[in-house]
Order: sequence, then structure tokens, then C-alpha cells
Amino acid sequence: MTSTSITRRHLLAATAASALGLGLMRPVRAAGGTTPIKIALVTSLSGPFAALGESMRAGLELLIAESGRQMGGRPVTLLVEDDQGKPDEAVRKVRKLLSQDKVDVLCGVISAAVALAIRDIVADAKALTFISIAAANGLAREAASPYIFRPTKTSWMLGHTGALWTYDKIAKEGGITLGSDYAAGREYVGDFINTYRQQGGKVGQQLWTPLGTADFAPIVMNLAAAAPSFVYAFFPGADAVRFLQQMRDFKLQDKIRVIGPGALFDQEDVLPAAGDAGLGGVNTYHQSPGAPASAAFAAAYLKARNRIPGEASTSAYATGQVIRAGIEAVAGDIAQKDKLKERLLSAPVSTALGPMRFDARNNQAILDIYVNEVRRGADGKPFNTVVHTYPAIQDPGPKA
Repeated sequence: MTSTSITRRHLLAATAASALGLGLMRPVRAAGGTTPIKIALVTSLSGPFAALGESMRAGLELLIAESGRQMGGRPVTLLVEDDQGKPDEAVRKVRKLLSQDKVDVLCGVISAAVALAIRDIVADAKALTFISIAAANGLAREAASPYIFRPTKTSWMLGHTGALWTYDKIAKEGGITLGSDYAAGREYVGDFINTYRQQGGKVGQQLWTPLGTADFAPIVMNLAAAAPSFVYAFFPGADAVRFLQQMRDFKLQDKIRVIGPGALFDQEDVLPAAGDAGLGGVNTYHQSPGAPASAAFAAAYLKARNRIPGEASTSAYATGQVIRAGIEAVAGDIAQKDKLKERLLSAPVSTALGPMRFDARNNQAILDIYVNEVRRGADGKPFNTVVHTYPAIQDPGPKA
């Protein structure tokens, strides 16, 4: 087991290193002229994922600013569209971006339903697309496309590693699963259960709640009565905050170990609102502000926004790093799609998520997955601290 403890103080210290890195950056000679490269960010700036959408935009804008607003020697123009978290709206906006705005690269997308809805449109148009957060397993399997890269995790990569950690370090039986009853919740919990059982573990009750549950008291009382050895849970955003706070209110925080995918304890989206109710939680995530790979970005983001980054901002920043690596490989000549793709498939890209390779079967990122435990940081506030790293986790891919 490795142990890493990077705190807010370390993030501030890393700012100097980040600034030095920027000073050393030099533009690459352009082969594609001086016409701006158009990068479109499709995200949710209204609706249930609005907070994540704003963080996503902030992360990508920071990367573009640090790049001197150019990539491969050409200026970069960022277009941002709000999909409202709705597949139909996303389809309309993507069609506009491709046909009217004639963007060169698409990126973003929070909702798995949105990602799957636009899949055929971007694939048919052979539009270079980079999915930053949506984790649906299908995009690495039956819905994979040679023109869609996904520089983020799949649901399986987090559920699988969560099960490995739980079986090895927490308990081999007596646990309960609990999740929001929609596609993402079903995937994360289902992947956890499959791997846990493959290890020899036995899972007890499986409980589901509607997305947007306002009161978890009945569920929490059931947990108190059952006294499970652990709870593997998935709730996003406000649901995660309410669940953690009610676990604390019912004095179960120190009695039942709670583990889940990283969204349950997201550093930017959940912990500032949950406060001490998040302490002691464990999550498996491709992102951690406590990971060395994230230090320079986390310091720059803290300085720019006075907040420690979570998944949305870090993933967007890493997506920008991947796009920049591809564009620089063709010296700004974005029309050389095959050469750009070849670069991304042939060698890792150094990103704020860690070293990132892409699987040639499906363009899915192969990533280090961190085990984070929420502990007090140097400032006394809850902080995702890396306690272990599962290196180079690869989704089973098209044959799964």
C-alpha cells in the first residue's frame, strides 16, 4: 500500500512549479495556418448538473489560458453550449455546432444519457469527440467509435476497484449496497457486486432510492437496524450531501464504513457542503486532489477559484491536455485526424488525472485508480487523501 498526503499547503507550494512550467512553454510551429481552431464544450450549465458544468468549464478554460490560448501554434476559440442535462437538447446543440459553427473538436458531456444520445451524430460526422465525465460502460463496448476518445473512467473501473478494496481491507461479507435508481447508479453498484462476488464475497440487501431523494431517514434507520459491516453507496451531488449528513445525524458515521465511487465524496461538489459528515469515507476514483499528478493543476485552480478541484474541473482540464497533445502532434493541422489519433494511441499523455494511455480497441483511457480516504487536511477541513493506487486499470472493453 502506498500512502500520499498532499494537502492545501502542498497545493499552494506547487503553484510556483506550475508557474515555472508555464514560463517554459513555447509555441509549436503551425502547419495549419492562423485560423483559430474551434473547440466546443458541451456541458450542463442549467438543470441538475449545473454546478458540475460550471466546474467543467472552469477547468477547461484554465487549461486554454495556461496554453496561451493556442495549440499547435494556432489560436484556439472555445465555444460553450448548455445541454441542460437533457439528451434532446444536447442533440440539437451538437448538430448546430457541427453544421453551423463548424467546430473542429467536441468535448465535455456530464450525463451518460447525453453521451449516448449524441454518439451516432458525432460518429457519423467523424467529428473528433472527447467525453470528459460520462462513464457509461457502453461507450467502451458496443457503442465505442474510432472518433470518440474518452479521457475519463468507465463505471466498471470504479465499481471493480471499489470491490477489490472492500473485499481485501474492509469485510468479506455482511455488507449492503445502496444507490440512486438510475442508469449510473445501477452500473456502479452492479459492477461492484459482480467483482465482490468474484472475489468470494457475499453481499446482503440491495437498496435503491429515487434520484433527488429529499429525506434518507427511512433508509438510514434500516441501516441502523441491519448494522451491516459496510455500505457501498452511489449518490451524486446533493443526494450525496443529504445521505452523508443524515448518516451523521443518526450517529452512524463512525459505526458503519461507507465506501463508494468518488462522486459520493467529490472534493469540489460534495465535501464543502457535507463538511465533517464526509470524514472517514472511502472512495475509488480516477481523480484526487491529493495525487501527485494533480498537484500543479490543483494549486493553479485553488489560486484561480479559491477552491480545491473535484472530478468535473480536473477531468475537463485533463481533456484539454489530451486535445492539446493531439493538436501539437499535427502542428495545428487538425485535418490530419488519423495522425492525431495515432499520437494519442501510441504514447501516454501526462495529465492531471495521472499518466493516460488509450486502449486501441475503443479509445478508452487506461487510468490509475486512487483509493481516497476522507481525512482532515492541514486546514482541518475534509480532504481526499490517497491511501492506495491501483495502476493502469483497463475496462474489459468490447468483449465484456
